[in-house]
Amino acid sequence: MPVNESTEKQVKVLKADMALQAKVGTGPLDEKAVERSQTVMDENSAQVDFAPLAMEYLNKLEAAIESASDSSVSMTEVIQGMTTPVMQLKANASTFKYNLIGNMANIMLSFLEGVTEMDKDAISIVNAHHQTLKAIVLKKMVGDGGPIGKQMEDELKGACKRYFAKRS
Repeated sequence: MPVNESTEKQVKVLKADMALQAKVGTGPLDEKAVERSQTVMDENSAQVDFAPLAMEYLNKLEAAIESASDSSVSMTEVIQGMTTPVMQLKANASTFKYNLIGNMANIMLSFLEGVTEMDKDAISIVNAHHQTLKAIVLKKMVGDGGPIGKQMEDELKGACKRYFAKRS
């Protein structure tokens, strides 16, 4: 969602957690280790199945969608509950050659960043996204999905645009 003069958000500054740095130390990474890691990612074939990991995140997204109707859960918690699994899907999809999932998750992250209220229309869009990603995983649609994948992306973008246009 484009930011304009009438739309301002409070920025929350979070202090960095230094636990990972304490475990691995500081300084440059060994170039050979980075190259080996990159080779493993580039040469990843069907030996590693993305479906179980993806389904774990999709189940978390489904739980977050269901929690949206629970009035005891704050809107911030609902949106964060949806954002986290979508972010994980985006981060992991390309590693396993599921570029379509990564692209669609990116669109959904942009949508969730712009949503301030999780109304029934927003929930419907997130739910449709969830169902689409689930179908992609179950059908093992690796890559970008070709013309069908492009159409899926365009439909999701269109739904998000219509949502924001209706509210501005």
